[in-house]
Amino acid sequence: MQRISWKEKVTNKKVLEKVGLQRPELLLTIQRRKMKYYGHLRRHDSIQKRSLEGKIDGRRGRGRRRQTWLRNIQETSQMKMCEVCETALDRRRWRTVTAHLGDGMAPS
Repeated sequence: MQRISWKEKVTNKKVLEKVGLQRPELLLTIQRRKMKYYGHLRRHDSIQKRSLEGKIDGRRGRGRRRQTWLRNIQETSQMKMCEVCETALDRRRWRTVTAHLGDGMAPS
């Protein structure tokens, strides 16, 4: 942002002040873009879609499960995964879901 190099040792707070954004606003923008991209992936047949929905054989490692991209989409949308997949296929409904992120409206 603003062509500030990571070598300059500028804090995130100062970068956001220069850009004129608040942290929650920036995070909401990132979530919206992520949701829009997920909808795009769901509607098109691509290698990204196959890798996103693919399952890996074998045993799971020890410890807490890692946060997955799909689980993050599910938490952001506040819907069950089957609802998320179905809704993302309908572009108009998915746009309303992504448009109302962060304003407290429940998706319909």
